[in-house]
Amino acid sequence: MSLILFSMVMLSTIFILIFGFWWDSSAPFKVHLSALVTIFAAAVSAFMVVSVYPRLQRRLQLQTPNKLDSVAWGQDISSKLSSPAAVVDGFNIKFANNAFLKELGLSGMQELISDMPITNLVHPSNHDELNHFLSKPDSDSNRTLALRMLYVDGTTIPVHMSLSPLDRGQQPDMSLLQFSLTAPRPDADNEVEPSQYQLVLDRIDQLVFQVDVDLNLIFVNQAWQRLLDYSSDETLNHALFDFIHPEDLPLAEARLQRLSQGKRQQTQFEVRLIAKNGMSQWCEMRATTTTSLKGERSSVIGTLTDISRMKQASAGLKANARTYTEMIMSRIPAMVYRCKNDRNWSLEYVSNGCLEVTEYQPYEMVRTPSTSYLSLVHPDDQLPSWEYVQRQLAKQQCFQMVYRLITRTGKTKWVFEQGRGVFSGSDELLSLEGVIIDLQCDDHSLLQQGFSDMLTTGT
Repeated sequence: MSLILFSMVMLSTIFILIFGFWWDSSAPFKVHLSALVTIFAAAVSAFMVVSVYPRLQRRLQLQTPNKLDSVAWGQDISSKLSSPAAVVDGFNIKFANNAFLKELGLSGMQELISDMPITNLVHPSNHDELNHFLSKPDSDSNRTLALRMLYVDGTTIPVHMSLSPLDRGQQPDMSLLQFSLTAPRPDADNEVEPSQYQLVLDRIDQLVFQVDVDLNLIFVNQAWQRLLDYSSDETLNHALFDFIHPEDLPLAEARLQRLSQGKRQQTQFEVRLIAKNGMSQWCEMRATTTTSLKGERSSVIGTLTDISRMKQASAGLKANARTYTEMIMSRIPAMVYRCKNDRNWSLEYVSNGCLEVTEYQPYEMVRTPSTSYLSLVHPDDQLPSWEYVQRQLAKQQCFQMVYRLITRTGKTKWVFEQGRGVFSGSDELLSLEGVIIDLQCDDHSLLQQGFSDMLTTGT
């Protein structure tokens, strides 16, 4: 309208100027009348431009509803809100304010989420509810929905989401989306300041840690530095596996990955951590997921308890026990063994008594095909002994037998053997274990008779 009025004024002015050059008092009356009308129209147009049109324009602005042909107005509204808010067009995010980005760990990523489907920020199990929520027409101007949104590390955040239409007429799919966290607040009477929590965590001897869904460390307390001598800057955002002994990695990876993938809720095992000086520290790890929903990916929190002293004490007790056992075994002509149930009875372990019984060193007998144990058995006793042992193993019973051995120097010795098979939970034979004793008896006829009776009775 302003353009029309301006055009009228300009055309009238031009007409008056031209008419002034052509003016003739002897002109017809119609020409004079046209000039007067033109002058009057120019004056009216000028008056409307100067005084009437501005007032009329303000009134029209107040009476005409806003028409959203872009998200500028929605951006202006959401950017001024302190709560998380975003402008969505249907299912796509057009703009998100700083509070929205901060709550999801996306600060400074405005361009990344522009035109991103809102479903990318919501847990897959809530997609159907969200689709119904965004597409269902509702008479209420504001609607709410409880669901779980995804943090940047893959963990979930329970929220209450609300949706408010920005324009019902021109762009009905344009809405203002807001959400608020629904995590329970502690009771006012029992509320503890965060600094007090941090003080407790830093003073305890147990190492407290948290890893994200990719098993990168995102929190450790001061006990971590006291135990391993790594500072927080040297630890955070690094993989937990970087600090675990290589021999313990397979177990740690299997246990912790099942936790982060939601396949189990908690775990407990022993693991060695590598300190900054290269020394290993035995720790007992107890870890659990941060969600109670099975099958949901989540971060993992846990504790590590230093058990190095307990391990050293246990190793000392085992060493003492082994010393006493070896001392006793060294005083009797006997050897303890473990072997496979193959045609050679291949030895996997033999005690130091092997030297006195067979005249071979233990290292010469273990995993050495050229000196298999069955080859030391007297040729006449090899087949009967093998068949007797196999019968006892088939019944999963112990075996006891007396037979002859041929030593390294060619001597023939009578020995007594007692052993049994080691079976798995599925009754699979794993190995044979037992003891072989040098009888050192002069009455060989008596031993021969005992061997014959054993083969006959099968006991």
